Amino acid sequence: MPIYEYVCSDCKNRFEQLRPVSRADEDAACPKCKRSCKRVPSKFASFAKSADGSSAPIAGAGGGCGGSCGASSCASCH
Repeated sequence: MPIYEYVCSDCKNRFEQLRPVSRADEDAACPKCKRSCKRVPSKFASFAKSADGSSAPIAGAGGGCGGSCGASSCASCH
């Protein structure tokens, strides 16, 4: 079951709720004020681990490799 994010337009509370996909478009009750809330897009980050064990962002941080490629395509870097 996926986790969806919601923000209350009244009290500005941001919260998550675990729900089945069949209920993805339904509003959720705010746990603080009990008002009906709309789902908002989720934010996430992606990281890659190198051979030496360090990690680096590959999404959400601009260009993926710092070279001449853009965030949408790193084909020219590899």
